[in-house]
Parts: sequence; structure tokens; C-alpha cells
Amino acid sequence: MDMKMNASRCLSEEVGSLRPLTVAVLSASFVVGVLGNGLVLGMTVFRMARTVSTVCFFHLALADFMLSLSLPIAMYYIASKQWLLGEWACKLYITFVFLGYFASNCLLVLISVDRCISVLYPVWALNHRTVQRVSWLAFGVWLLAAVLCSAHMKFRTTRKWNGCTHCYLEFNSENETAQIWIEGVVESHIIGSTSHFLLGFLGPLAIIGTCAHLIWAKLLPDGWVQANRPKRLLLVLVSAFFICWSPFNVVLLVHLWRRVMLKELYHPRMLLILQAGFALGCVNSSLNPFLYVFIGRDFQEKFFQSLPSALARAFGEEFLSHPVPAAKPPGNDGSLQLEAGSRLS
Repeated sequence: MDMKMNASRCLSEEVGSLRPLTVAVLSASFVVGVLGNGLVLGMTVFRMARTVSTVCFFHLALADFMLSLSLPIAMYYIASKQWLLGEWACKLYITFVFLGYFASNCLLVLISVDRCISVLYPVWALNHRTVQRVSWLAFGVWLLAAVLCSAHMKFRTTRKWNGCTHCYLEFNSENETAQIWIEGVVESHIIGSTSHFLLGFLGPLAIIGTCAHLIWAKLLPDGWVQANRPKRLLLVLVSAFFICWSPFNVVLLVHLWRRVMLKELYHPRMLLILQAGFALGCVNSSLNPFLYVFIGRDFQEKFFQSLPSALARAFGEEFLSHPVPAAKPPGNDGSLQLEAGSRLS
């Protein structure tokens, strides 16, 4: 009863049909993301050998699966036009969301760097690229993601505007003067937003794009007969990451500009636009498993296979197993040497 009364007093602003469209995008991302990433998790655990590639994709699917699982709460928040679940639920939910967000983006970086090293330095990769090492690297990615999202656990709270309760990032300092408090809040928001933009979007995009360029530049001069396939896969992966997450991060910077220049800590329309940008970003997490399946090899060839079989083949993709010389017996220095015809996987 109390929730209904609070909802009736909430005067939220609308931006055309953006709210129902955002809920629709989140709904589709939830269904596709849970099914697709759940399938990848099941495949990598129960039906595939434990290799460097499958370990990387298991952790990426886990991060995307976590993000997809959180979407019903986001849909409820947006449809209700306010946050009705309490302060601790606000802290836990946003921390959970950004843990999956940062982990997913950092794991995409790890996969890209791993592929780049395998193509550029195949001999070194054959000697040093092990399941144990990539497992430790993946664990390090989760720790980094936990550090990056820890501020939300500390500073997230609920606050009312226009009678609407929202889950808000508030940097508070009660024992200082008003002027110092305002300056401290603005400075904290600048640090938080720019760090999020650099570490969660621009940095990963730059590394993924650079790795994609280096891989393609290496394969093309070598005359690899199927060089266009990894080029197409890499182009789609980088483009999908940029298209899906750039609106959210651009709106985040605009929101920061309004806070700094206009001293505006809250704007209801900006909040709705930010939620819409986040919904578009979540599409990337739901698409990742299918990008590797339908872009990696000819779509017509995979269309008639079961999705599990297609996923199994996608993890053996040309992009993921670049042909390199085959391994010879250990040389005098104890390291492996290579002959033509082998692959890294």
C-alpha cells in the first residue's frame, strides 16, 4: 500500500517513448543473454576440454551472464519510475551490475591480448601460454573489477527528487562547510566518472582495437588464405563493443559536465537517457556468444547445425587458432621449437 502511494506521488519526466523502449530492450537482452551465455557456460564446463580459449570464454560468459541476470531489477526500476527496494538493495544491485560490466570488458581485453600474442609470437605462446596462467589472469581480472566497482558499495544510497526515490551515487561529507562539501562532491564525481570512462570504455576499446589491427596486419602480409575471416570477426567484435557502450559513456560524460558546469546533481530526463544508454550496452553482453558463432565461420555452414555444435566449432575458430609451425622436440635450451603446420589453441 505504501509503495503504491509513493509511486502515485512520484512526478517523473518522460522523453518521448524512451521508457517503454528501454524496458523492451532490457527484456530482449535478458532473454537472449541468459540463454546464450548460459549455453556457453554449460558447453565450456561439461562438453569441452579445458583449454586457454575455453577458460577465457567461460569467464567472459560468466560476467555477461551475471549482467543479464540483473536486468529484471533494472526493468522494474525503470518501469516503476523510481527505486522501491531500499538502500542496501541499491548498493548490492549496482555493485553486482558494475562487477559484471567491468569484468566483461576486462575479459574482452584479456582475450584480445591473448589472441594477439598467439598470432604475433607463436613460439613464445606455445612455451608460456598455459591454462593455469590464464586462470590466474582471469582471477586477477575479477579482483580488478571488484576494486573498480567498490565505490558503489560505499557511496550508493537512495535519495528523493520530485517525490521519486532513486538509487544515487552520493559523495557526502557532513562535518565540513557547505562550500567545501560542494567542491568535494564535484571533485569526487569528476574522478569517478572519468575513471569509469577511461577504465571501463576508452581503455578497453583502445586495447581491443589495437590488438585487432595487429592481428589483421600480421595475417594479411603472410598470405594466410582465410585472412578475411578473422578480419571480419575482429571488425564486428570491436564495432559491437563501440556501438553498444559508447552512448552510455557519452551520456555519463554529459551528466558529469552538467554537474560541474551547471552545479546540477540531478536531472530526471538525464537519468532516463542514462538508463537507456545502459540498456543498449547490455545488448553487447547478450550478443557476445552469437558473434563468435555466426561471424567466425560462414553463417550458412553453421545455420544447419545445432547451437552447441556451432559454439564448439567457434572456440576452434581460425581467429582462435592461427596456423603456426609445428612443434619440434625440445632444443638444447629445453624450449620447444616449431615446424610448419601446427596451431595454437
